[in-house]
Amino acid sequence: MTFLPNHYETFVLTQSSLETIQKIHKVTTSKVLLLNQEGAQYRFSGWVRENGFRISLKISRPNNYIPLVIGRIETTSSGCLVFATYKLFPVTKMFLIFWSLFITMAGVLTSYQYQSLVYLAVAFLILLTVHWITWSNFKIQLKLTRQTLLEVLT
Repeated sequence: MTFLPNHYETFVLTQSSLETIQKIHKVTTSKVLLLNQEGAQYRFSGWVRENGFRISLKISRPNNYIPLVIGRIETTSSGCLVFATYKLFPVTKMFLIFWSLFITMAGVLTSYQYQSLVYLAVAFLILLTVHWITWSNFKIQLKLTRQTLLEVLT
């Protein structure tokens, strides 16, 4: 288990890499937020290039736990391989790291100031809670993202 939520996956497809790129491009828009009635055919937002993509689920309201899918496509003799990495968005990572450091420092300083390990224990519990909430929400959004990506690729 890592400190920050992420997931790696490889898809083995019988279709060509060009066909795979076209399938992903057809359901991807470059607009970040879309209303539900706008662009109903789009399922992802991001960009698609000839040998890779960087996409996330299309959303109508901000969601900090949605995974950013970074994909690389390699051609094989019988189709293609899609290497997908699911990560938190960089700003979400930055805030998670910041608050983790802040909670840790506050616990250490308060524990030192009052000469009691209770404050350090409370800070540790808060830190565990923050990371548990982050991982749980990331896994929920990961499941939705993976299902949608699989529907598009197959």
